[in-house]
Amino acid sequence: MRKLALFFSGFVIITLQACVYRMDIPQGNEIDPASLDQLKIGMTRSQVIYLLGDAAINDHYHANQAHYVYYLYNGKEKTSETKTLILTYQDDILTNIEGSM
Repeated sequence: MRKLALFFSGFVIITLQACVYRMDIPQGNEIDPASLDQLKIGMTRSQVIYLLGDAAINDHYHANQAHYVYYLYNGKEKTSETKTLILTYQDDILTNIEGSM
C-alpha cells in the first residue's frame, strides 16, 4: 500500500509540472500596424504622438529623436523579441523613419 501511495504521489508531482502557466511579458510601445501605415514623413511631432503615443525613450541629448521600443518575452516558448523604431525630427517635423515594428 505504501508503494502505491509513493507511486501515485510521484505521478501527480510529475504531471502537475506540465501545468505551470508562464505568462507573456510585453514591455514598451506596442504599435498597431494600421497606425504604422499612417505614419508619413512631414507629420508634426504632435501628430505622431497622437498616432503612436509617447515614445519609450526621449533622450535629452538628442531631442530631435524619438525611440519606440517594444520587447516581448513569450513565456510558453521561452523566447524573446525586440523591435525598435527611431523617428528623427527637424523643427518638430518628421524627417526620417528607421527600424520596423
